[in-house]
Amino acid sequence: MARERVSQRMQKEIQSLHERGYSRRAIARILKVSRKTVRKFIFHETAPIAAAIDVEPTKTIDWKVVVESYAKGVTLSQLHREYAEESSYLSFWRAFRRLKPVQPEVTLKLDHQPAERSQIDFTDGISVVDRETGLIRKTQLFVGVLPFSSYTFGEFVLDQKLPTFLGVQDRMFAFFGGVTPYVVVDNLRSGVSRAHRYDPEVNPTYCEYGRHMGFAVLPARPYTPKDKAACECMIGVIQKQFYQEVRNQKFYSLAELNGCFRLYLERLNRAVMKDYGISRSERFESEKKLLKPLPAERFERTEWSFAKVHPDCHIQVGRNFYSVPFRWVGHTVRVRRSEKLLEIFSSEGEALAAHALIEGQHRFSTRTEHYPDEKLGVARFEISHAKKQAEAIGPQTASLVEKLFNDSHPLRYLRRVQGLLRLKKSFSAESLEYGCRQALHFQKYSLAYIQNCVKHFEQNGNRLTLVSPKRDLDTLHLHQRKEIPS
Repeated sequence: MARERVSQRMQKEIQSLHERGYSRRAIARILKVSRKTVRKFIFHETAPIAAAIDVEPTKTIDWKVVVESYAKGVTLSQLHREYAEESSYLSFWRAFRRLKPVQPEVTLKLDHQPAERSQIDFTDGISVVDRETGLIRKTQLFVGVLPFSSYTFGEFVLDQKLPTFLGVQDRMFAFFGGVTPYVVVDNLRSGVSRAHRYDPEVNPTYCEYGRHMGFAVLPARPYTPKDKAACECMIGVIQKQFYQEVRNQKFYSLAELNGCFRLYLERLNRAVMKDYGISRSERFESEKKLLKPLPAERFERTEWSFAKVHPDCHIQVGRNFYSVPFRWVGHTVRVRRSEKLLEIFSSEGEALAAHALIEGQHRFSTRTEHYPDEKLGVARFEISHAKKQAEAIGPQTASLVEKLFNDSHPLRYLRRVQGLLRLKKSFSAESLEYGCRQALHFQKYSLAYIQNCVKHFEQNGNRLTLVSPKRDLDTLHLHQRKEIPS
């Protein structure tokens, strides 16, 4: 006898009539199906779920806890290992699906070319706990995937800053053993300076890194996760599997967390994929041969920024100052800083100057040829205005300013004079005159010395005061003791 087939629509009608109070006989008569069929689908909805799974007689499953755990992201395979490992996974899955049926979704399988591109992204990681202080630190999980084989790399880091972003990609390409021609990146600031659907602006340093490694950057469209669907899928797999496996564990260091995660990645890449019947590692073997080789030299990281050229022909980078040709005063220039060199470019990319990177703070790197000659400097910049301001304060201030500007390149001390004249906003003219007189007498022209003299006069006047030396209590002082002969 042929088996009676019942459509989904007919099943819903049976359930609807049953909920409205119709008997099985009445439902069978109305829908023109057998009572056996009606009984089957009514039983399907109302029968106890625990009876559908073969477990030990003494062990019962708390399905409420199972459903709640599944809603929080725990996978069914993990729940099967924890609650019904003695039974088969298939019977556990069937029982769970009777309790919580799933609606089928329409999907489209993408065809990826081997070794064509990598997809990378960050997501929230697992927190680590400081063993001594108990302080909890959040982490970020970096995931890189080769879409053709789904071969996956991942690492937990503390931030998404540019040095971390480049360093973790170095380790990813070393893990793959090569480089793909394209890298699809999400719109984080370390990779994309300005996100746009059609014309995104990639971070200049990341562009240089891509040229060095041999790949082109392909920013994903904003709010379009399907542009990096393989990476998004693997992030979901890791969150459902690894995150739930270690949900009851505490990690006390990043190294401990990554060590546990590497063991999981090894299992993940070796696990057989249902769609292909082989593992990611096996599928990756054919893809690895097509990857571009890694560069022989290490990438020297650079940082790009913008700076405005001040009237003294210098830009400020960090807390130090670097000279620029005087014709660019008032313009905004681009600055590229590496480990040992600082380069300055115009907005159109013209090279303007290069300096060795200065160590310390409040120091100047000045090239004489960047200044105009004395006459042009006086005529073009507000040196005469600064002299008039100094004369208005007093003769000592005017003498000091005149001495500083009495140079073949008067702009050399313009910034110092501006700082000196700005002291008038906080101190009296008499105090400023005293500080300038002390600077001229002792030939100490640094702004810090003049400011200290001004503060001293403001507090104590012209009288001398004894100041005891300040001793750092954390510093250990050892004194020699001379033995007295007996």
